[in-house]
Formats: sequence, structure tokens, C-alpha cells
Amino acid sequence: MTAAKDVPSALMRQTLLDRDLVKPIERPVIRLLPWLEVVAIGGTAIVDRGAEALLPVVEELRGLLSEHRMLILTGAGIRARHVLGVGLDLGLPTGVLASLASVEAEQNGHLVAALLAAYGVSYLPHGGVAHQLAVHLAAARAVVSTAFPPYGLHEVTPRVGKLPVHRSDAGTFLIADAYGAARCVYIKDVDGVHDGDKLVPRVSTSELRELGPAASPVDGLVLELLEQAKNLKEIQVVNGLTPGAVTDALGAKPVGTVIYAG
Repeated sequence: MTAAKDVPSALMRQTLLDRDLVKPIERPVIRLLPWLEVVAIGGTAIVDRGAEALLPVVEELRGLLSEHRMLILTGAGIRARHVLGVGLDLGLPTGVLASLASVEAEQNGHLVAALLAAYGVSYLPHGGVAHQLAVHLAAARAVVSTAFPPYGLHEVTPRVGKLPVHRSDAGTFLIADAYGAARCVYIKDVDGVHDGDKLVPRVSTSELRELGPAASPVDGLVLELLEQAKNLKEIQVVNGLTPGAVTDALGAKPVGTVIYAG
């Protein structure tokens, strides 16, 4: 009779459901791509405005290719709102709604990739970003993908309503934190966070909540993710309609608003 064998492991006699037992053996998370800079182009804020808004942003990113290695993500925009409205009217579940909206974000990604194709930039679907991003960035200075997270049909129904809570802003942050990116910049159509008429250059997640939902230029879920993140401790919001704002953000210069966990 063959004797049973044990595989030595700190978890061999522990239940994975007891976080107090698992926590003592956790180690710092490895930053997979610590030099990566994640840039999210707002679908409604930038892409939907057409050439007048999008082309200057793309041209600014093109000028940064020699100095930065970027993952450029695109949001869904107004077409996703339309398809979500139709889907809700049909009574479709949350997972199906998420899949429909993600297609619109992908279309915007293909638009941006086409505008940068002459410089070696291409579009990667979620599977490529998850498994092949490093090799693509070794061949080119930037890659374009969709900011919509790949939950698809497995998106969990939220507590209120059926709209998927994990949308473009959340997807951008999740991929940036998963890769341990150096920087995560959201390109919007506002200068950042305002307290009345005053621009706030730095604000904590708790302070931003006190200002109210209308003051936040990113989805409220991002604030929760920021507080739970393993790698990223802050994000930056800049106005893509202001020439040079994106360049300043990637150059670590004071521009827009930095939102940090706290």
C-alpha cells in the first residue's frame, strides 16, 4: 500500500476561509510592470466629442511614446448608455448588459489604435492584455485596449437596479493595480475635483466622499477600490481638452487632481 504524501505548505492545515489564519503568511505583492503608465480616455468626455477633442489627445499621446510605455484604455461613451437603456427595457440581466456595454468601449479602443497604428500601436483584447502585454510593450511603446472590465456574463447583480457597477473607471483601476503600474491617469473633460469654484489639487478618498457624489470625476466604486488596492495608492484626473495636461500628468507635474487613499 502506497503511503500518503504531504506537500509542505504553510496552508496545508489551514482553512482558506479564515482570513486571520491566512494573513500572517502573506507577502508583499510583486509589481509585475512597475514602469507601466495606464491612461484612460473617457468615452463620453473625449471620444464622443469627435475629432475636435480626440485628435489633440491622441497627438499628445503620440508625442509621449518616446518617453513612456503606456497602456491606453478607452471608455464606452454615449452609445453604451443607449444600449443599456434598451437592455433594461427588455429586462436583460446584469451580465448581459455588461457584455453589451463592453462592445462599445472596444469600438472606441479600435478608433484610438487606428489613429496610432503608424507608430506601431495596436489594439489588444482583454485576453491579450492579461497574458501578453509585456511582450507587446517590448515591441511597441504603447498598447490600446478597452477600459471596461471583462466580467461579461458573470457580472454580479448590484444591490440597486441591474446596471453593472464595474464599468470603465473601475476597469482602468483594476488593471493598473493588478500590474502594479507606476501611474494611473484619467483623461476627462473637467480639470479635476472642485470644492465650489476652487480646484482641489490633492484630495483623499474620505474627503472626496464628504464633498458629495457630484464632486467626484470618477465612479464612486473607484474610491473603494483605491482604499483596498495592493499597489496603487493614488490616481490622477486631468482635463483632456486642456493642451499639455496629459503631458504634465505623465511627467509627474502638478496638474488636475490627485486622489489618494485615506
